[in-house]
Amino acid sequence: MKKTISIALAVVLVAALVTGAMAFGPGYGMGKDHGMMASNLTPEQTQKFAQFQKDILPLRQKMLQLRTELMALRTQTTPDWNAIAAKQKEMVDVRTEIQKKATETGITGFGHGLYRGNKGMGMMGMGRMGM
Repeated sequence: MKKTISIALAVVLVAALVTGAMAFGPGYGMGKDHGMMASNLTPEQTQKFAQFQKDILPLRQKMLQLRTELMALRTQTTPDWNAIAAKQKEMVDVRTEIQKKATETGITGFGHGLYRGNKGMGMMGMGRMGM
């Protein structure tokens, strides 16, 4: 019971943090070119990326949920490594689905961090890419 309450509180905390972060608007990275919304994008490209962001929001929320569950699994006194491996595989599947949607939308040249520009921290993690 205590474990269930702890996991539920962690999920609520993550949801609150995500909601707060989303209120600040698109945070496409902190790279040299200030993220995806660099000045060399056309209004059409900007609109396409904004729609892509809306389309993958449920997948991003699923990824946050999986990360929270993975942290809970890892912090157990005797971690269940099979459950951890299964959770990591689920995360890979979600990440692949995001990449698939990016390709279908026509958003190419974006990697791990889904940001445009040089080094920086993108919305999904750290990465380096150019377009």
